[in-house]
Parts: sequence; C-alpha cells; structure tokens
Amino acid sequence: MDGLYSSHTQEQLQTENESLLPNGIELLAKCADMEIMKQRIVEGASVWFSPADSSNTMEFFFVHRGALELALDEGPTVYRAGDSFYIQGLKSDVYCRSLEDTELIYVSNQPMFHDTLDFETYIRKLISDINDKDHYTYQHSTNVMHYSIQLFNEMYPKMADRDAILNDMVIAALFHDVGKCNTPDAILKKKGKLDAEEWRIICHHPVDSGRLLRRYYSERVAEIAEHHHERLNGSGYPFGLTGEEISREAMIVSVADAFDAMTTSRGYNTVKSFHAAAKELYDLPELFDRHVTQVLLRLVEEGKLHEERDVANDKV
Repeated sequence: MDGLYSSHTQEQLQTENESLLPNGIELLAKCADMEIMKQRIVEGASVWFSPADSSNTMEFFFVHRGALELALDEGPTVYRAGDSFYIQGLKSDVYCRSLEDTELIYVSNQPMFHDTLDFETYIRKLISDINDKDHYTYQHSTNVMHYSIQLFNEMYPKMADRDAILNDMVIAALFHDVGKCNTPDAILKKKGKLDAEEWRIICHHPVDSGRLLRRYYSERVAEIAEHHHERLNGSGYPFGLTGEEISREAMIVSVADAFDAMTTSRGYNTVKSFHAAAKELYDLPELFDRHVTQVLLRLVEEGKLHEERDVANDKV
C-alpha cells in the first residue's frame, strides 16, 4: 500500500555476549534526518543524556516499558511506562538510572543511530577484549567501577556538576586497565615476581588505557585512567605525579583499584579481609589520599561497602 512501510529486519547492534554491555539500540524507521529508534536499558544500568552538537536537535523519549530515574535540578524524577520527555538545548549531562529492564522509543530530528551504534560497538569491543585477555582483569575492572561510585557518592553527595564528573570517573574506572590488552600474556598472567623489563612493560598499561579512551572520550576520562597508579609522594607510575597533580577522581579510582586487588585472589597473593585492606590503605597517607581512605574504612566498618559478585553471566 502506498505510504505504508513495514520493517521486519531492523539494523541493530549484535554481540555474542549481550551481558557485556547493558544497552542496545535498533533503528526502526528513518526519513531524511529524522530517525525512530528503540533503545534497551537493563535494570540497574546507568546512562547519561548529553548536550547535542546543534541547538536545533530535539530528542524525544517514550517509555514503552520499565522505569527510569533522571537526576534533574529539582530532584530525582521517575518516568514509567507511558511517560515521555524530550531534550532540546541541554546545557550539561543528565544522569539517568534504570529502575528495571526498560525499553524506550527514541525519536531524533537529526541522525543519531550510526554514531550511537559506532560508539556502543567500540565500547563492547573494549569490554570483550578485556574479558578475552584475562577474566580477572574484567572482573577487577567492574569491581573498581562499583567501589569508585560508592566512594564518590559518599564523599560528594551535593557538589556542583557532580553527575558529569561522576560520569567521567565511572568510565575511567571501568576501563582503567584496558591498556593491558597490549600486555603479553606471559607477563600479565605471571605468578611470580616480575623482572625489570617485565615491570617496565606493565608500567606502560595506564598510558595505553589513556590512548584507547581518547578515541571516544574526553581528556579528563583518559587522564583519570592514566593516573590510577600515581601516588601522592611521587612513587607511582607512569609519570611520577605528586599531590595535587593527581585529580580527586584518579585518587578515588586508585584507592578502589588497590582495595579490590588486596581483597580478591589473583592466584599468587594473600587475600585480605575488607577491614584489613581498608585499614592498611588508611595507614599509607604518603601514598593514598587520607580523605578517600577514611571514607573507605568507614564504609567497610558500617557494612555499607558490598563485595561485588562475579558478573560474567550477570547484568552489569
């Protein structure tokens, strides 16, 4: 029938392991620059709505099923099935959390699908590469992300621009070790002590992480990942930064990174209890920011810091 168009084979993002990334997007229809898409967001996933390149861009979202909580200036606002909202002239990122498995109908008056598809494909590849290279690194990266979020939320509940800052830190925390994809297996999985040359190679992985992240993310995201092994007294790597040269986000990720490494088995280390690890980090103020480690210790003592499960077969 003239004027009626059917589509049974939508373009969509496909992967062998859907659990690696919470979101997926399909292109349902397109006319000139207008696109109608369907986006899937699993329960517990966090996403951000970001300002468009053009002030003329309008993006409309209809909640087909599920529920989303948006962090708006007036406070958290929940949109459930049947609700809708649109974005135009957005000035800063808006943080959003899925309260349950959610499907959105997403309409844009500018082409968005392929940019989003390319972005998600790249992110899936990074996560898949980490998991294929070394599942410990994959699980560790997920743990560091969760611990970093808990620390940041406890330390900065009301700071200005917190959602945008948290966004950058979360991405950096999740991908802080992605540079290890370039590290030879013989070094990455070695059980004994590394020799000088092997240690030099390991010390380069934060630089590789930053290089990979700069492809799609901001300089701040790349720098947080690059600096997660820096220490306050300059004894860290790869740049030997000191004190205020290390951002607060990098300090949080570095504590979360060390904490998870101390409390999980890597096959050759002595696994410490949460309290022992947090206390040891707190007792190293020359290396780790005392404000961060104090909050970590308090969260552990109050039972608020939860051990992360292996998420290889779970939603993340």
